Amino acid sequence: MNSVSTNTVEKKIPLLDLHRGFEPLEKEIKEEWDNILKSMKLLNGNNLKKFEESFSNYLGVRYAYGVSSGTASLMLGVIASNIGSGDEVILHPNCFMAAVEAIKIAGAKPVLVDTEKEGFGPDPDQIEKTISEKTKAILIVHMYGHPINVTPILDICNKHGLKLIEDCSHAHGAEYKGRKVGSFGHVGCFSCGIVKNLNAYGDAGVVVTNDENTAFRLNYLRVHGQVKKNNHVFYGFNSRLDELQAAVLRIKLKYLDEKNARRKEIARRYCEALADIKDITLPQKDEINCRSVYHQFVIRTSQRDSLAAHLKSHGIDTGVHYPIPLHLQTPWKDNNFGTYNLPRAERLAQEILSIPVFPELRDDEIDYIIESIKEFFK
Repeated sequence: MNSVSTNTVEKKIPLLDLHRGFEPLEKEIKEEWDNILKSMKLLNGNNLKKFEESFSNYLGVRYAYGVSSGTASLMLGVIASNIGSGDEVILHPNCFMAAVEAIKIAGAKPVLVDTEKEGFGPDPDQIEKTISEKTKAILIVHMYGHPINVTPILDICNKHGLKLIEDCSHAHGAEYKGRKVGSFGHVGCFSCGIVKNLNAYGDAGVVVTNDENTAFRLNYLRVHGQVKKNNHVFYGFNSRLDELQAAVLRIKLKYLDEKNARRKEIARRYCEALADIKDITLPQKDEINCRSVYHQFVIRTSQRDSLAAHLKSHGIDTGVHYPIPLHLQTPWKDNNFGTYNLPRAERLAQEILSIPVFPELRDDEIDYIIESIKEFFK
């Protein structure tokens, strides 16, 4: 273990270091980019096709479509699920704004339920009580790489004839009951932005489905509904994934399980070392049903801000994902989406703190982070 000085910053440990992740793959990526740029086949090339095939096989789904961003994947996923004006979509309030934006762009209304008593997902009992004749779907977010307990949500969807939309932007490779997340819902939506477990070097996303009709809509919604040159079957968007980013994702997908395994190892070390600190709530442990990929390692503590300041003084970056629940954001109020009392979600937002867990983190840095946290709670 490294000793910790309270007076000087001994290290500088970022929350994420993109340089470390790029260096081992630099040659492979640059060679592929050179080939793409020489050919000038920048859209709809072999890299996109190969990535989509590889990703659908990886998840065990029939169809996968690369798109321009995670927000685009959600937007196209909601619209392709025939959700629109007058419909309502239930979701939980501790996720990113993009989920609400997708629902709003589709013309539907977001409806919130509080966070479950343990974990980061929605409370199934509140979902059951919130369903109305306007409800058309439940949108779940596998926060921080932890799979939500999907079974009760699926049971509710089947009981009421609702569609399940999975936002898996934090959870590439995470598993629930032996299946990859994204394979349970009517659609599965993934961001592959620069900070994600499977990350491009720019904006990128992918949306998946097992439904043939939905697949048709997804495929052509991303290209203005154009099935042939100048032949449009519906209005859509310009949401294509280009060849340069598709090549990055195709290459990185080969190493995703290895990188996720390292994240799990780091998380295991944190959990073992910090288990005896009373004012820290650690992430739920992996079990047979749920296997996390630790996009973020999120602890909860009533001393969140003080701990973050302490770690910063020791050269350790932290983050808060996300500090303001959806219903307390300005655009939620401006759009008159309703006033909510969601005490669990609001408390969660005040206590969560992300500490470094990126796979290139060194063992000595892990030791230093652990000792710095222990020093604070002494």
